Amino acid sequence: MNGRTAAGIPSERDAVLAGEAGRKLTAWGDGTDPVPARFGSAEEEPVDIPLSALRLLKEILAQMAHGNGVTLTPLHAELTTRQAADLLQVSRTHLVQLLDEGRIPCRKVGAHRRVRARDILVYRRETEFTRREALDELTALDQSLGLQ
Repeated sequence: MNGRTAAGIPSERDAVLAGEAGRKLTAWGDGTDPVPARFGSAEEEPVDIPLSALRLLKEILAQMAHGNGVTLTPLHAELTTRQAADLLQVSRTHLVQLLDEGRIPCRKVGAHRRVRARDILVYRRETEFTRREALDELTALDQSLGLQ
């Protein structure tokens, strides 16, 4: 199976390789210029890798090293409600409720809703920010009441 399990989760061997590769890449990409990389033999022409792609590669390798499968989705991609719910880690029913309330934009294709990946990520970022603010307020309240 080419080093993968059927479900797309990296094999133990791939997780180890990803961890090693990630550690080797850690020193790369600390500047602002593209990073030259050489694949294959020493005679091969170096390839300039944009820093944004290198950061993404490092994150992919880190996830794989922890045994997590990784999927890349373009921001402009339209997702089904099942895919969008999975991305948010919520039930499909809850996602549909958010769509019906207009909290996340969507469009209908026949009887089916489609949600842009970008809109799901924006919603996730906003809810994470709101959650962090609430936790900070609770922590400050605990400290002011001497509970911590």
